Amino acid sequence: MSRREPSSHPLAACRRPFFRRFARGAALASTWGVLVCAQAGCLIPQTVDAIVASPHVPPQIGPENIPDYLQPRVLTLYQQGASDVTSSPPCHCQLEFDRITVDEQDSTVTLEARWFVDYDTSNPPSTRPAAPSEILLGNFEDVTQTRRDLTNVFKFDAATAGAGSSGLHVVELVIAENGGFDDASPSLPNRAMKQGYASASYKFVIDLHLEQISGNCPSTPPSLRVCQ
Repeated sequence: MSRREPSSHPLAACRRPFFRRFARGAALASTWGVLVCAQAGCLIPQTVDAIVASPHVPPQIGPENIPDYLQPRVLTLYQQGASDVTSSPPCHCQLEFDRITVDEQDSTVTLEARWFVDYDTSNPPSTRPAAPSEILLGNFEDVTQTRRDLTNVFKFDAATAGAGSSGLHVVELVIAENGGFDDASPSLPNRAMKQGYASASYKFVIDLHLEQISGNCPSTPPSLRVCQ
């Protein structure tokens, strides 16, 4: 079994094991550690380990699976502008996470994708998935198709996400083999893995601004202005 050696980088001091793939109920890194790293200007390390042999080989999520506009180490969301408040109907901006893919060696395996916002085991409401799970069905007809597309668009809206304060928030995508999640785990609710299974995860750090700005909030991917 082998793993990639960590690359040398000027920001290596910021790297911590906060973002490593967890399996078999291993402890999850705290959101606080992610936020400190983001505030320090570190690159957010993601799990892109080499695929290794195991009973259930985990899927892979790397930079190549994420569109360019979702790759900045911190995504900024200005929720509303002064003109948005007075428009009819009123408008606001949200972040949309789309065009995401995942690599899975076994094309016949069915995967499950779950989204979390500010996951913190000391805050039970935050441990519930922030959107319905997406099932990525296996393909028995084309065994060479190892890349899957997530078709559901996850929308980070400050109001519906319960983000009541400006500052840094963490959105995390967790993908594993369907049936591999240990939902009975008390230590890592809704994201622990059964023995023999492993998950892949990708974190997005959001700098949320609830204060009004002049004009309209920016409608540039991943930010989208919605009026209703």
